[in-house]
Amino acid sequence: MTPDALLNEFVRHLRVERGLSQNTWQTYRYHLTGYLYFLTMRGRTPLSATRDDVLSYREHKKNKGVKSASLFGIAFAIRQFHRFLVANGHTTADPTAGMRLPKFKQRLPQPLSVNDMEKLLTLPTGNKFHHIRNQAMLELMYATGMRVSELVNLKPEQVNMDECMVRITGKGNKERIVPFGQKAKDALIRYIEAKNKRFPIAQDSLFLNSLGQVLTRGGFWWQLKRMARQAGITTAVRPHVIRHSAATHLLSGGADLRILQEILGHSSITTTQRYTHVTAELLKTTCNKSHPRF
Repeated sequence: MTPDALLNEFVRHLRVERGLSQNTWQTYRYHLTGYLYFLTMRGRTPLSATRDDVLSYREHKKNKGVKSASLFGIAFAIRQFHRFLVANGHTTADPTAGMRLPKFKQRLPQPLSVNDMEKLLTLPTGNKFHHIRNQAMLELMYATGMRVSELVNLKPEQVNMDECMVRITGKGNKERIVPFGQKAKDALIRYIEAKNKRFPIAQDSLFLNSLGQVLTRGGFWWQLKRMARQAGITTAVRPHVIRHSAATHLLSGGADLRILQEILGHSSITTTQRYTHVTAELLKTTCNKSHPRF
């Protein structure tokens, strides 16, 4: 098989068998496309690649100024690709066997303060369709802590307005049920009324742009940056900052870590524990109140 055919088979495995999100498998494809081109320039294929080829490519990317987080992603994608080739009988040699992944320090985004989040949520807006939609999206995202990809891919039937619950499809097509409050409900009701009036025959998607098409992640990000500027927030506000702020504020308010894990859709509690670094004072206060010899 050609290198491109092997890559396509691997991507299909990620997309169909492992159920990874479009953003995730596209990232794998992007990383591996560069790797395959590098191998071609060296007269190699994925089936004849050596340990030196892999290490040389990693060094090549490092010398080009690629950041540590991206270097980790590249190395991880290459390792998963070669393991797939071995597991599916394309070759018996894995050049990444025993090779350590490059280390990197994962940085969580700085959460917004409760005050800044309130300024963003209560930003004076007009009655235009995109104003109403942005308010509903922001309220729902902050209420549930969902990822932006989960938000823009929501279908109307996933939202239960009577029970104030939303059925979220997360990574690996895993579903979780997360509640939302009255303010998010009010914003959603207002948006759905505006949507049905403007687009009575619309696509099967909850959040639409002003042309009646599915709103993209980039489109929401652009709207969010504009809202942050209008609210006078000087720090960078990306969609993941809203998710991180929701998690941080829940922990600060006394939410149990296991409950937060369910809300965020983390497969491992270790991932959720990353958020605890911003709630050290809460932990200290809790220990002081609860532990007999603290």
